[in-house]
Amino acid sequence: MKFAFISRHLPTDGQIKLAADQGIDLIHVGDADAFTVSPSWVDGLGVFDGVAVVHPAAALLLCSSFLVGVFENSNRAPEGERPQFEASALHIYDLRD
Repeated sequence: MKFAFISRHLPTDGQIKLAADQGIDLIHVGDADAFTVSPSWVDGLGVFDGVAVVHPAAALLLCSSFLVGVFENSNRAPEGERPQFEASALHIYDLRD
C-alpha cells in the first residue's frame, strides 16, 4: 500500500521500517495546513491508500477517504530538553465511509 507521509520532515529510517513491516510504502509529500488539508489535496499528489499524519485535525479531515496512520512516539525528552522523536509503532485506523 502507498501512504502519503504529510509532514515538513522526511520519514525517519525507523518510520520507514515500521511502515514496511505492515506492507506500507511511505511517500513524503511535504507539509500541509492540518486545519485545511483535504482529500482532494492528497488526490492531487497521486494515488494513495492512506495517509500518515501527525496532527489530529489532519487525521479527522482525511479519515473518511483514507486509511490513517499515526506513529507512536516512544521517546520524549525530559522537560526542558530538546524534543526527540522515536517511533515505536505505527497504528492504522480505518474510518472510511
